[in-house]
Amino acid sequence: MNIDKFLTFNDVVIIPGKASVEPSMVDLTGKISKSITIKIPIASSPMDTVTGWRLSLTMARLGGIGVIHRNMSREDQASEVRKVKSQPPDIWNEIPKVNTTKSLGEVLSRKEEFFAVVEEDDIKGIVLKIGSDYFLESKKVDYLEKLLSMVGIKPSADKSNRPIVAAAISPYDLERAKMLDKAGADVLVTDVAHIHNENALSGLKKISKEVSAEIVAGNLGTKEGVKDTLSKVENVSGLRVGISSGSICLTGEVTGASVPTLSAVINSRKALEELGLFGKIPIIADGGVKNAGDAAKAIVAGASSVMLGKYLACTEESLGAKVSVGGNIYKQYRGMGSRGAIEKRYSEDRYSKPTKVIEEGVEGLVPYCGSVINAIAEVALGLQASLGYVGATNIEAAWNGRLAIITALGNLEVSAHDIIYKH
Repeated sequence: MNIDKFLTFNDVVIIPGKASVEPSMVDLTGKISKSITIKIPIASSPMDTVTGWRLSLTMARLGGIGVIHRNMSREDQASEVRKVKSQPPDIWNEIPKVNTTKSLGEVLSRKEEFFAVVEEDDIKGIVLKIGSDYFLESKKVDYLEKLLSMVGIKPSADKSNRPIVAAAISPYDLERAKMLDKAGADVLVTDVAHIHNENALSGLKKISKEVSAEIVAGNLGTKEGVKDTLSKVENVSGLRVGISSGSICLTGEVTGASVPTLSAVINSRKALEELGLFGKIPIIADGGVKNAGDAAKAIVAGASSVMLGKYLACTEESLGAKVSVGGNIYKQYRGMGSRGAIEKRYSEDRYSKPTKVIEEGVEGLVPYCGSVINAIAEVALGLQASLGYVGATNIEAAWNGRLAIITALGNLEVSAHDIIYKH
């Protein structure tokens, strides 16, 4: 038996390269499918404690894309898609507003981390709350430049200037796919742990012939899986890769099967290169991305975008319920293979087809972190800095970057160490 060697994000570092531009000039434009470009290469994961219509809309307004989960009836999911498509793609609709007629005390008692001060719907400035201090920005443009200066914020919109939206599907549910397509979903993302399955691929092939939306197939982890998927489903427009790297996924522990996301990206890139399709069919790195550094490593390895779950589960716009514990606020978060998610799926969708009932996920809490606007800004700024170290001006240039394996001791050295500090 030949034993493969898989690498995780923690096993590698980015090798710095010669930079030709400053980080703020790095173009983060990525892809989620063949024809759909996103200004920030981030998709929110289709989990029932993460992505509903509100988070998906905000993601589009920020230049990314949301993938609405499928743990609901076909009709409800289609309704969620329509809600996103019916809204204007202007980010200012998401920012809390306070009228100038309010007293100073009322203004300063606001709980939001930032809000707009308006006078007859005209934005006069942005108030930022940092700790116990407040700062007034004179112009909204100044605020955006501080928050997402490097991106030059542009929403992800379709040809009719409507927010783009993706929706999760089962490869076995043709009627759901058709309903979501009719509702206006731009991308349909298969949502199974392992799409490299004869029945799953046969089902996806039928779906691909019946819908106009682009198809992202996943999840995948091997060269063989990618090649079989593309040979059996001719019009796949993207690959969702990574098996059992998510923080709430138990697949690797329960079943012993896993392909860490970084290795899944590398394997998928090799397959696409051998087929002459690398750069034409986007790779979406899904699972285990803890920060901008991990996202950058995935991109250098060959990804066009990354999918985030836990990182966005803590936000105001995510679907998880808020929970107070010991005076601190948390949000509920669970894997789609957890007992609660499985039970919800089969209770709310009478068309759901159980394929396995073993639990492959857990449920828990994540500390509340405020608006998704802040979370996306943090990743985007970090990504620009990371790709700046690569010496890349954009994502395609980053594919020419290099990764190096680092030892466990080396990993300790490149992290904060030998001091007492608050993380």
